[in-house]
Amino acid sequence: MGDIRSAREIALDKLKDMDEITPEDRLRWKFVPAGEKLVQRYMVDGIDLEEEFAKFTEEQLPYVKQGLVPGLVAILNLPRDESAEKRNLKVMAGIMETKDDKESVAGAFGQLQQIFDHYHQMGEQQRQQAYQGLKARYEQRLRQAMKEQQGGADYTGPVNVEQYPQFQEEWRHTQTKLELQYAASIDKIKKYLIEVA
Repeated sequence: MGDIRSAREIALDKLKDMDEITPEDRLRWKFVPAGEKLVQRYMVDGIDLEEEFAKFTEEQLPYVKQGLVPGLVAILNLPRDESAEKRNLKVMAGIMETKDDKESVAGAFGQLQQIFDHYHQMGEQQRQQAYQGLKARYEQRLRQAMKEQQGGADYTGPVNVEQYPQFQEEWRHTQTKLELQYAASIDKIKKYLIEVA
């Protein structure tokens, strides 16, 4: 029979197999989470990022930013309403404060703004067309079902398909499909914003 080893012995063996923990690892473990916490404080409490950055050393700050930037970037989204637009502007200002390569970040923000503008202009038109088309199809199906229930007589009364949960569910699904085309472009810019210096 083999030797029975204690949990401590097993843990020590595993530690031997691991690479040595570097000072960079320690900085990352401590200050990336500190940067992640700054996201909420910046977005909710309105802290000044420059003042917060001044609280960290030159060695710590890159790790703080590693935690901060992905959290800010994750908040960027289609400006579906005025509050989302304001949130996007605040996020972009925070990212700009965090990054050194301001020119590249400004270029990415320009691309992002083009997507947002297109979403407002053409996207609204697309959504209205899709909504009216979906509504017409549902009305036709509903009238057909009522005709069959009434033994072949056409139903000419008003039909409010918007009250039906099936219509609402189908509309949400259609909206999601329409917005996916924008989301793919936005995701590319988000990845770039995380990577740029």
